[in-house]
Amino acid sequence: MSKPDFDPFDPVNAAMRHLQNQNLLAAEEAKRKAMIYAGNELARVLDDIAQVGQLDAIAKAVVIATIAKWNRAKTGQL
Repeated sequence: MSKPDFDPFDPVNAAMRHLQNQNLLAAEEAKRKAMIYAGNELARVLDDIAQVGQLDAIAKAVVIATIAKWNRAKTGQL
């Protein structure tokens, strides 16, 4: 019988798996924060554009709808 690559009773293996899981979670959290930051910056710029008053009604409506959709997406109300 061949020896398995994974030994659930090996404490070093368990520790390494735990560290890998923590790294994956930290990377996912960093990506999420970066996406929120980018979306907030985009919404801020769009809000500045909407306030200028140089847009026609359709363009202003699109900008305002985009900002509203981003705010709903941030709170999970897609």
